[in-house]
Amino acid sequence: MKFIYYITLILIFQSCINSENKSESNKNIPKEELKFSKGFVLEEYEGYKLLKIRNPWQGAEGVEYKYALVQNKNNISKDLKVDGIIKTPVTKVVCLSTTHIAFIDLLNETSSIVGVSGANYVNNEKLREKIDMNQLPDVGYDNSLNYEQITSLNPDLIITYGVGGQVASYNQKLNDLGLQTIIIAEYLEDNPLGKLEWIKLFAALYEKEKIAEEYFNSAVHDYNSLLDLTKNVDQKPKVLLGLPWKDVWYVPGGKSFLAKMIDDAGGDYLWNENDSRESLPFSIESVFVHASNADIWLNTGVVNKKSDILKTDERFKNFGPYQNGKIFNNNLRMNPSGGNDYWEKGLIEPHIVLKDMIKIFHPDILPDHQLVYYKTIE
Repeated sequence: MKFIYYITLILIFQSCINSENKSESNKNIPKEELKFSKGFVLEEYEGYKLLKIRNPWQGAEGVEYKYALVQNKNNISKDLKVDGIIKTPVTKVVCLSTTHIAFIDLLNETSSIVGVSGANYVNNEKLREKIDMNQLPDVGYDNSLNYEQITSLNPDLIITYGVGGQVASYNQKLNDLGLQTIIIAEYLEDNPLGKLEWIKLFAALYEKEKIAEEYFNSAVHDYNSLLDLTKNVDQKPKVLLGLPWKDVWYVPGGKSFLAKMIDDAGGDYLWNENDSRESLPFSIESVFVHASNADIWLNTGVVNKKSDILKTDERFKNFGPYQNGKIFNNNLRMNPSGGNDYWEKGLIEPHIVLKDMIKIFHPDILPDHQLVYYKTIE
């Protein structure tokens, strides 16, 4: 009887160990601890990776999308609760933002792009050639999406984004057509290196993690090396951003990625006390008062010369930064249709953009640097 009792105990104990081990093997194992990004999490399980994208549009709270990334969809349990199952590596994608193009090009997968939104604004040379030869269709955007055309392209994945919650309805309509979508929200990151870190998400889609890791680490190293040059600057120029649109001046919040870049470059952003990461609307008059003593004026829309600013509002001729400040715009690299590479390739080159800003704020620190994305407005 004792023998049977002991055998029973051993079997129960062994069963508990096996159950515990099995449970451990199914627990999430972070592929890598993200260093800067707050908008997504990538976890690795047995047979698949789980991608979580959080609050992917302005004002979103408690919103989360989950995607399983798998090589073989048959290996996924039907009980797994996700918003989509994406077979990797993806080979045919539609990009609804030019920022997606820069990430994909970095992974040497530009040829996988079979459709874009806003073709006129694409700067990538390989894609521009296809667009000019009518070999890369423009599928529209938002309410003007050409669902029939997108379906005919038979993409593995449609990479979407949304400024507001309406993107959820566009995604659902695409899903109802049997098309897989993924929503990307790198633009909401409050750290330029956090934006760049989304390359790890794209790398998981294409199974190009090594390329992404090497580039990311190199860019972070270069960015941090530049921080060492500006951390002890004696004087920080006061910096103004933007230009009004229809009598409203949208000013990036003090917790935005632009505010951080200005601080990293040794500048004093005039709204750095603000605790928002999103742009805030102000009247032209209130900005005139608050920014009358700005030393540097950046990111002035489509302006190419000072007289263009007066076309926006004649009152600028009496504005301190217009009269006495230094004006620089981030539109040095434009295509003939008005596409600005600052908002495409500049996204994956925060270390180069930071160099430009340091050159503008403190020319003596980087005397040999030639501006890449910025130009002087005279």
